[in-house]
Amino acid sequence: MGQYYKPLNLDKDQWLNSHDYDNGLKLMEHSWVGNNFVGTVMQLMVKGGHWFKNRIVWAGDYYGGKSRQEEIYYWGQGVDENKIKPSECMDRDTQLKAKLVNHTKKLYVRYDEMPVNSDGMIVNPLPLLTACGNNRGGGDYRDKHPDFDKVGIWAGDILSIEMAVPKSKWYKKFVVGFCEEF
Repeated sequence: MGQYYKPLNLDKDQWLNSHDYDNGLKLMEHSWVGNNFVGTVMQLMVKGGHWFKNRIVWAGDYYGGKSRQEEIYYWGQGVDENKIKPSECMDRDTQLKAKLVNHTKKLYVRYDEMPVNSDGMIVNPLPLLTACGNNRGGGDYRDKHPDFDKVGIWAGDILSIEMAVPKSKWYKKFVVGFCEEF
């Protein structure tokens, strides 16, 4: 069986559903640069966006405790469809210029330095770095792939999407090489 994921804002108790953007629910069905669903989440995370500098997780439905009430996947409420439209997503070219900034750990990832697979696809680091429950179901990022040990290490951290590298000397570049071949 496959595990289903949704991005969850812990500060606002809100989430988005990938089906609302004509995408699959499994992690690697939508975790690509240029994807409109992840692009919508990224747009929410820019300065002035509703999720700017909030704590984000990409919650899997196999993650959590013994009961449904304990599972992070079932927290929060869906974001009002009138607030976020698929047309407001960050396009592929803009995503490639983006920097995913972790304000908790003082790190950032440059999208333009992510590896490209043989099909020309680039894994989007946002869902993988914030994933909770990875490697428990079909469609997850597997341990045979590069940097598997980095999946989920930013879950629940304060994040934003920026167009420039942070100017503060306290922020350091974080290199991650997520890449999935088919």
